[in-house]
Amino acid sequence: MKEKVSALLDGALDEAASVRMLDSLKRDGGLRREWDHYSLIGDVLRDEPVMSADFTSRLMLRLDDEPTVLAPTQVEPRNGWIRHFMPIAASVMGVAAVGWVAMTLNAPGSTSAPLAALKKPVPAVAVVDATSSARLAAASSEPSEREYLIAHQAMAPSAAMPGVAMYVRSVSETRAAGER
Repeated sequence: MKEKVSALLDGALDEAASVRMLDSLKRDGGLRREWDHYSLIGDVLRDEPVMSADFTSRLMLRLDDEPTVLAPTQVEPRNGWIRHFMPIAASVMGVAAVGWVAMTLNAPGSTSAPLAALKKPVPAVAVVDATSSARLAAASSEPSEREYLIAHQAMAPSAAMPGVAMYVRSVSETRAAGER
């Protein structure tokens, strides 16, 4: 049995044998003394500071003398149900608001018409300051000048934000209004 105590200290036992050996150590005082002796021998061989032989018993006595501190229990506030139901109420109100907006926009008597039902396509017009090339392009009569000015509007020094227009796709139509 002493060999098993030594093997347990060295970590040479498998898990099942270690569990059985630890159970034996709990029950047998002689094996515990052997454990203490082998531990002391290992400490001396590793040149670790040696504690007194009755260190464990003195520590346990001091722990018994310590006062027991009981932690107070937390009292649940009376309005605890509000904390649980407010997120649910907020979610329901959010869904109701989205549903209400959707119902008013898609009501049968609404004045908004679907895009496909429009009779005449409406051209998109960009509103830019008076000196910009887009306004000059609209005033120009030559289609080639209009295309040139639209293509180079990013270079215009009077643009509201120079350099940004190159990231915007411009579309123009070169046909006259009557040529459809």
